[in-house]
Amino acid sequence: MTSEEGLDQRHGRAHSPPARRRRWPTRLAITLLVLAGLFVAADRITVGIAESQIAKRIQQSQNLESKPSVTIANFPFLTQLIGMKLDKVSVDARGVVRNNVRVTDLHVDLNGVAPSDGFKEADVDHLSGTALFSWTDMESAAAAQGVDVTLADGPDNTVQITGNVPGLGKITVQSKLTLGPDNRLQLTASKIVSSSVGLSGRVTSALDFPINVGQLPMQLTLQMANMQTSADGLRVFAEADHVLVTGSGVSSN
Repeated sequence: MTSEEGLDQRHGRAHSPPARRRRWPTRLAITLLVLAGLFVAADRITVGIAESQIAKRIQQSQNLESKPSVTIANFPFLTQLIGMKLDKVSVDARGVVRNNVRVTDLHVDLNGVAPSDGFKEADVDHLSGTALFSWTDMESAAAAQGVDVTLADGPDNTVQITGNVPGLGKITVQSKLTLGPDNRLQLTASKIVSSSVGLSGRVTSALDFPINVGQLPMQLTLQMANMQTSADGLRVFAEADHVLVTGSGVSSN
C-alpha cells in the first residue's frame, strides 16, 4: 500500500461519521411530522365523534325535528377533552317550533362547556346567539291567530304590515316591535303608510298581534337589544346563563 492510498483510507474513515450525523436530524424531522400528522388526524376524528354525540343529545333533549349542526371550536380538541372543559361549542338549528311559532334559524354559541357522563349532560357557563324569524314564518304565526297579513322590513327596525281591515279595506302600517315575558314579541302599529280610505292620521290596532314564542331551546331568552329587521326577516339576540343541558332537558344551575 502506498502512502497516498493509506492517506485516502484514513481520510475516508475520518469523513464517515459526519455523513451519519447529517442523516439523523432528517430522520427525526420525518418522525415528528408523521407523529404530528397522526395526532391531527386523531384529534379531528375524535372531535367529529364528539360533535355528532352533542348534536344527538341536543336534538333529543330539546325536542328538535332535525339534528342540529354542531362545531367545537379551537384546536387541539384532545387537550380540551382531557380537561373536560370545552371553550366554545356552536349549534345551528333550523325549523325550531315552539307554540306553533317557527324559528327559521337558531344559532347558539355555548361558552365554557363542561361535559360529563359520556357527553350525556353538560354544564354551560354562558349561551348567546340569534334567532331568525323569516317574514313568511311570522306571517304563519299571525295566520294561526286569525290575522291575515303580509310582512316586510320597515325603516328603523320597524315592520311594515299590510292587511285587509273590515270597513277600511287594504291598509299598510308601520309597526314597532316590543318584547314581553316568556319570549313574547308584540307588533303594534305606530304609523299609517297607505290606506284605501282616508284615515286622517288615525292609527288602527286591527293589524296588531303578538308572537308567543315561549321557551326556546336551552332556556334562551330573547333580548330587546340588537333586535334587527332585514329583507330576510326579524333577527333577535338571545342569551342564557348557567344552564345544565341533559339528555332529558335543561335546568338552571
